[in-house]
Amino acid sequence: MEEYGLDELAASAESVLPGLGPLVAGLARLAGEAGGAVTLDAMEVLVSEQGRELLRGVLQLSLDGQAGREVPLARVAGADGVARTRVEPGHARPVVTRLGEVVVRRIGYRAGVKGVPSLFPRDAVMNLPALGYSWQLQRLAQMFSRSGSYQQAREFVLAATGVSIGKRQLEQITAQAAADAERFCQDRPPGQEPPAGTGDGEQECLPPLAISADGKGVAMRPEARRSTAKAPGQRARTFQNRRGTGEKTGHKRMAETGCVFDVQVPDRPARTPEQVMHPAPGSSKTAPRAVHRWYTTDITAGRDVTIGKVFDEADRRDPGHRRTWIALVDGDIYQIGLIQAQAAARGVTLTILVDFIHVLEYLWKAAWCFHEPRDPAMEDWVIAQALDILHGRGPEVTARIRQLASDHPPQGSEHAKIIRKTLHYLGAKQPYLDYPTALASGRPIATGVIEGACRHLVQDRMGITGARWGLPGAQAMLWLRAINASGDHDTYWEYHIRQEHQRNHLSRYQDNLGLAA
Repeated sequence: MEEYGLDELAASAESVLPGLGPLVAGLARLAGEAGGAVTLDAMEVLVSEQGRELLRGVLQLSLDGQAGREVPLARVAGADGVARTRVEPGHARPVVTRLGEVVVRRIGYRAGVKGVPSLFPRDAVMNLPALGYSWQLQRLAQMFSRSGSYQQAREFVLAATGVSIGKRQLEQITAQAAADAERFCQDRPPGQEPPAGTGDGEQECLPPLAISADGKGVAMRPEARRSTAKAPGQRARTFQNRRGTGEKTGHKRMAETGCVFDVQVPDRPARTPEQVMHPAPGSSKTAPRAVHRWYTTDITAGRDVTIGKVFDEADRRDPGHRRTWIALVDGDIYQIGLIQAQAAARGVTLTILVDFIHVLEYLWKAAWCFHEPRDPAMEDWVIAQALDILHGRGPEVTARIRQLASDHPPQGSEHAKIIRKTLHYLGAKQPYLDYPTALASGRPIATGVIEGACRHLVQDRMGITGARWGLPGAQAMLWLRAINASGDHDTYWEYHIRQEHQRNHLSRYQDNLGLAA
């Protein structure tokens, strides 16, 4: 397009809206330049980079137009009760957006008293963020940060927006983004009870409610370890030049993860123990499914706090305690005690089931003590014992292993130790091995949901090579990942922005009725 044509186009646009002319002319010039590009790649790069600057100009034009229409207020009083009587137009504040940096101009109100800060009502009306990055840019930054390292997030934000954000600023954005996570979980509205069934089998018509919890270690900075942990330099050393068991350097702290989900019982006939041990192709369709999963994870609080949150969510879903509650655990006796205490305090009848995979691992360890290495009979023996346990014959399996240990004493102290641990485990966990009832009811018998959560919620992000976490940053990241995994990210972000509006703006005014965004 000829230059005189652009001038005419700019003049026409300027008559519609002052300041629009250069933007329209720039858009037309960009269209002409893009048309001259040879490849699609060159055309896309040209339009995206220069087009972003044009859109930033549109945003700046809109902000300037609003600033020009701002009317001075008759009276502005802060929450401190002090009136700001001095009106000062023209105050400018830069804000970095997804399109680049823009300048927000607004009227300032000063009290003229030392130590009394100025107020900018337009900041409250627009809900400007405190960190200087727009909410949309912060949202994008924290999404990238929770999915990969801060360095990767920096690169992705730059590639997607053309805006460069430092790693330290990304950490601040992430920490601030999680500021309302805990309160968001507490403020969730009560769930609706499932519709009542009919007849005597009313409870049978309601889907079972499952809870589960487990921990995963996170490498922490030295100052973030628990007070009861012993620093690597203070631990006893077994060898001079090599770390022994439990002596490796590092400061790990357990992140306790909890999950609540509804159990979708399959329509097909319940699985038998034989089908569990010898699954046929496509047998996953007959297995129960975990739906409507909700996660929580804590690294700053104790495990009892996480278990309490899990029960709070279960209570929210089933306030009348009409559903069948089950707890899937890995056998940790302390965790089982916490679960039983919460259930008793809330008057909940709860069935605790130990993960069958953990039981199976103990059987394999015992099998190694009674068979030669690579003996095919070892697998047959494990399957036979597992089938007995699935059929509810756990005491017989325990007695059988004890008799085998008596008839064929273990070779070496290590095998003897394994046998003792296996017998103790099976005996102590016998009250939680009611697999026949679980299978007949179509309920799960493994902790795959929480095991997977520990991997994808904690390990995949917190365990990045070389990562060492401070306590606030680790907790913020875990909260954001748990909220996203629960499917509540969009709802939480809207909630967070409302809380930030109240915290950063409305709370600073004596009368904020006219400042709501």
